[in-house]
Amino acid sequence: MKNLSKLKFIAPFLFLYACGGTANNTDSTQNVNDSIQVSLSQVWSTDTTQLATPECVTYDPATKVLYVSNLNRANDIDNDGYISIVNTDGSVKNAQWVKGLGAPLGNDIYDGHLYVNDNTNIVKINIETGEIVDKIQVDGATRLNGISVGPNGDIYSADIEGNKIFKVTQNGEVSIAFESAELDRPNGVLIKGNDLIIASFNAKKLLSVNLESKEIKVLGEGLESADGIVALDNDNYLVSSWTGLVHFVGNDSKVQKILDTKGQSINAADITFIPEENLLVVPTFNANSLMAYKMELK
Repeated sequence: MKNLSKLKFIAPFLFLYACGGTANNTDSTQNVNDSIQVSLSQVWSTDTTQLATPECVTYDPATKVLYVSNLNRANDIDNDGYISIVNTDGSVKNAQWVKGLGAPLGNDIYDGHLYVNDNTNIVKINIETGEIVDKIQVDGATRLNGISVGPNGDIYSADIEGNKIFKVTQNGEVSIAFESAELDRPNGVLIKGNDLIIASFNAKKLLSVNLESKEIKVLGEGLESADGIVALDNDNYLVSSWTGLVHFVGNDSKVQKILDTKGQSINAADITFIPEENLLVVPTFNANSLMAYKMELK
């Protein structure tokens, strides 16, 4: 995603980012501590007739809209996945803005283009025209899931089945940024300085991998079916669980559950945040909608 490091959450210490994207540390005048309680209240939900198995949503501060990857699992037709554009009030602007994708998952924004993981390809879409301008084949990948584009345009894509994070340059050069069984089905991924922040689906952990030393650190545990990542200032995070949870992961590695829709059989896939409105937006996957929540601190 384009660098959002200067977009501020109303609570003064929070800077948040989309499901893909970059996170750059900035100075803060207020420290996070154990007494902080994060709460969510639902503001809107899209209807369930236009989105079909939405897996990832990304907010674009340039166009002030949301881009949604739809797997469209309701039928057995090949290449019927699509990208939707949704307004920040929950109204659907263009349900099938880009069509003909195989299995679109993570998406992210860089330099006027939307990058979408589609099976073993990264699809590059011109945001102004809605045209697919490139499809980058990631040789060696099994199924690409989360994606994050760094400030220099390098693309990091998580191969959930292969326990790899691929790096793809703007010239299309593909390499393996990191590979380890410890990733244990990497789902969400976020480039943050020289670190990759990774949500491990099976290990139920939020991990940090230093790209130089290859050192792995555990930032949080007990995150079942970990999926999307939102980065906050002071090394705090929000992490969604596909099963229907969102957790606040503190810089002390303590985990606080702030959303639970499991009992309603509503998933929580790859999330994003709208800073201007303090809204966390959650794709509900099998429930075929986006749900937006106002975030508050107590």
